[in-house]
Amino acid sequence: MSAQTSSNQDSPSASRWRLWVDGCGGFLLLAGNRWTVGGFDQQSPPDLCVRADWPRRSGTIIRQDADYFWQSWQQDDTSLIQPGNLLPTGGSAAMTLDCPSPLSNSATLSLRGPHRFDGHVDAAILVDQVLLMGPTPNCHIRTIENSDQIVLVARGRQWEAQLKGQQNDPPENLDSRQPLVPGERIRIGSLAMTLEPA
Repeated sequence: MSAQTSSNQDSPSASRWRLWVDGCGGFLLLAGNRWTVGGFDQQSPPDLCVRADWPRRSGTIIRQDADYFWQSWQQDDTSLIQPGNLLPTGGSAAMTLDCPSPLSNSATLSLRGPHRFDGHVDAAILVDQVLLMGPTPNCHIRTIENSDQIVLVARGRQWEAQLKGQQNDPPENLDSRQPLVPGERIRIGSLAMTLEPA
């Protein structure tokens, strides 16, 4: 990483959303390029909080183009995150970062049980404009029980969901876009979801 930023300047800076997908779970969506990571801190919560034996400030995840970096809070060193490897968070909760789709720089963060992210969500997604939802391994949100593939697009603080139809679908079902209005449950294809500010 070419330029390091002092960890003393960390503050929750991400645009935060929770997405509840019926039958799939809850997901924390974080826009931006820099996210603080740590344990529970009521006074100054990190962007990614886990109620575990992590330090209140464990480190920072930084996105630069398609790469993700870990900047340690205590040592102020920066290292490239290898997808699938454990992040050095300094506690018993094991977290990994994955980049499932070559079509999007968005990344997913997951915890090994029994730990969960604060807010009772199942996973966190570091959003870079686009994320994919569907049954295949290249999706950021896996919907094993549903065959539809949906593209979620963030434009500033506005979200849209777009159904990617099958070739045999009627024309009105192909590439249909729907805004995700915060607090309103919408159905697109076979999936129902609700987006809310976090």
